Amino acid sequence: MLTIYEQIQNSIDFAEERLLDGVTAEAAAGVACMSVSSLHRYFPALTGYGFGQYVRKRRLSEALEILTSRDDSVLEIALHTGYDSHEAFTRAFKREFGVAPSRFRTNDLAAARTERINIVGDVMMGVLSKSLPEMSVVCFDGFRPEPELAAHKLMGEWLEGHPEIADSCRFFGHNIDMSGKLAHEPDNDGYRMMVTVPKGLGLGAEVGVGTIEAGEFVVTGIEGSFVEDPSGSWITEGWRRLQVMCERQALEIHPSGRWYEESLSPVTEGKVRFDLYLEIDA
Repeated sequence: MLTIYEQIQNSIDFAEERLLDGVTAEAAAGVACMSVSSLHRYFPALTGYGFGQYVRKRRLSEALEILTSRDDSVLEIALHTGYDSHEAFTRAFKREFGVAPSRFRTNDLAAARTERINIVGDVMMGVLSKSLPEMSVVCFDGFRPEPELAAHKLMGEWLEGHPEIADSCRFFGHNIDMSGKLAHEPDNDGYRMMVTVPKGLGLGAEVGVGTIEAGEFVVTGIEGSFVEDPSGSWITEGWRRLQVMCERQALEIHPSGRWYEESLSPVTEGKVRFDLYLEIDA
């Protein structure tokens, strides 16, 4: 099972191959095996750009390269990079770089290109290393007899009143003990769901606001069904992969023992999907 990082990288690679021919979010989402709504949720979260914004910036960066290295006319560059007219290209170029292309070339100006993004490095045994940035989160704690269901119920009720957050947030979770501290035993007393929110967002006192601190993690993707496999052995296998990866690469697990499950839309209908994160020493 691919991680969300690999899926988004697949959409980036697909877009890069078709920058000058035109590429749609629908086509990129299909190649990445995800819904369009998931693409629009996770692409900006992992790259800092909306999908359409990234494609536009990369096309204009290609145009900038041609403008500074070849003698093609502005119209030829416009048509080559997918614009219908000199005027449309000039407007887009000026919005991006602050100056018309003809003036840019005449005055031998400089501008910052948007470089191709690569969010996935080496992948070994279905595991990759990633940095998590610091993230503000709203926390929802559930306890026995069904801690995860209780936490999800609280989260769902809150998100119904905050649709502007529901469309763009990420969902992380981990086990907790009765005092709310991170727990590592599978048979847990409690579970904490965390919804990412913009920093500085005023949420009032009705919810618990916390922080996922920045750190280095090994990550793997899993998908399975508690109906087909009530024991959750597919989850155990995911954690085993992370442990084996750490051993083979001589990676030290961080003393904090931080771990997260990121809830994702399943690729296969009826199944449950997570990316598993285990913190390592940088």
